[in-house]
Amino acid sequence: MTELSFPVKIKRGYEAGSTASSSMHWLVRGIAALALVAAALGLGYALAFQRGLDRLHVAAQQRLAVEAARLDGYLSRFEYLPSLLETSPSVFKLLGDPADPALQQSVSLYLKSINLLAGADNLYVLSVSGEALAAADFDDPGTPVGRNLSYRPYVSEALERGRGAFFGVGITSARAGYYLSYALKEGGATKGIAVVKINLDSFERGWRDLPGDALLLDERGVTILASREAWRYRPIAPLSREMLDDIARSKPYADYNLTPLGWTVIRSDSGAERIATGNGAAYTASELPINRGLWKLVLLDDEAPVRQTALIFGALSGVASVAALLALGLVLQRRREIRQRLANQAALQAAHDMLEVRVQERTAELRAAQDELVHAGKLAALGQMSAGIVHELNQPLAALQTAADNAILLVDRGSVADARGNLTRIGELVSRLGRLTGQLRVFAYKSSSPLGAISVEQAVSETLKIVAARVKEGRVGVVTEIDADLSVLADQTRLEQLLCNIVANALDAVEGVERKSIVIRATREEGQAARCRIAISNTGPAIAPDVLRRMFEPFVTTKPAGKGLGLGLMLSNHIARSFGGELHGRNLPDGAEFVVILPLAEMTEAASHGR
Repeated sequence: MTELSFPVKIKRGYEAGSTASSSMHWLVRGIAALALVAAALGLGYALAFQRGLDRLHVAAQQRLAVEAARLDGYLSRFEYLPSLLETSPSVFKLLGDPADPALQQSVSLYLKSINLLAGADNLYVLSVSGEALAAADFDDPGTPVGRNLSYRPYVSEALERGRGAFFGVGITSARAGYYLSYALKEGGATKGIAVVKINLDSFERGWRDLPGDALLLDERGVTILASREAWRYRPIAPLSREMLDDIARSKPYADYNLTPLGWTVIRSDSGAERIATGNGAAYTASELPINRGLWKLVLLDDEAPVRQTALIFGALSGVASVAALLALGLVLQRRREIRQRLANQAALQAAHDMLEVRVQERTAELRAAQDELVHAGKLAALGQMSAGIVHELNQPLAALQTAADNAILLVDRGSVADARGNLTRIGELVSRLGRLTGQLRVFAYKSSSPLGAISVEQAVSETLKIVAARVKEGRVGVVTEIDADLSVLADQTRLEQLLCNIVANALDAVEGVERKSIVIRATREEGQAARCRIAISNTGPAIAPDVLRRMFEPFVTTKPAGKGLGLGLMLSNHIARSFGGELHGRNLPDGAEFVVILPLAEMTEAASHGR
């Protein structure tokens, strides 16, 4: 019994030990498999989430560049508008006599007409003390006329530096806007301030249709525009006591309580920012400075869709790892597991390819939008440049055409000497055109060309050569009476440009009358300072009283559409003032007269200048 029972005991003990060892082995393998699956799931989720955030950031940067360019371009459209008022004599008359109600009404109507063309929210004029004297919205209940706005920073900035900028909610209108101010100077002294208010609500409405959210932060970090109403006029971080005191003085945000948004900003290793809000939402933030670095445009993209995609990808990674483990342990199911894995990989690749195509399509659309914006800007600049060139070069080109035609006729007739004279004249006109192109920006910028003594007789003679074709074609009688040895302190090209503008207007005036006559008289005026008086009169109809009061302002013209821009007399007045002179206009019993008053110069200097 003992010999028979001993092997049985050994076999049973071996089987018990083998079962325990096998159980432990499978337990270790199970734990290792679970750890491997968990690692694959976590790694797949992390990689997919980071890659999704990177793609989101790239697409956001492209949208951000487009929106920043649109906003910067829109703001720059109105930078010229306040300075335009410096060319209006009526504005300076109002600044000199602010209590005159007729002047207030006239200037307000003038501001309203300009603002209708410019498309700004408002345009108004302040005295140096900050009191609003006239405004484009003078007939609206919320007009600033009559209020003192000296507490606004753009008033003090304009007085100190010549220009100012400020974003704030209007105290009278309750409408938010961006204010650009410009100091109106006369004779080097500041007489008043011109202010334009720009409404940015259209951008806020447009952002609501964009993917993600957008907000615009000012220099204090306060949200001044946002795609969500609840975010507006709330700072990202609590404001300092110094900022709060400054806000209390300048009142940029009206009565809003400026409660901080309470967001947590997390900066990643790649430099991108992530924002966690108090309600559990998370965003990827992309930002770009605009408006010369004063503001910051921020785009927020919700991370929830990316997180969901990453979870799916992580789960697929876990499934793939389980499939791989099962393939290693279950040889019989290897083919099936391999096919499943290949199918999963194909699906992932298809999803990857589809995402790549979508990103490329979106990139192409954004680039096309950028190209359209650049193209629109070029067309606008080209239109403005073309209008200026046509206005300045039309008369010399007409004279050049006439001289060329006469030269052909003289050559055909064999009059070589006379033809040579015409060709010499053509050369002079070409030289004049070259000088004119250098003066096309005389209104926008101050010329650096030095003034010299210019012969009045020579300037009038050159002017009549330029308009000779129109004089001959219209059968206009031109009489000149110029004192001998008369010269003025001026620039040759710009003086001829001034006289050409006035003579051309006179030719336009006599077109429809029976007796067509133009008289040009130049005489000395003795007094405290010796001056030259150049009077150009015509027998055309009288100038209407309302036009006579405003004829040196921009865009004021009696010509039909397409015949003139209303800039000739304004430009001529600007040229006369740059010489230290004046330009006046008045009606005569039998027509109209324009008088140019310029400082006299020595004739010897004029002769030297002519050589």
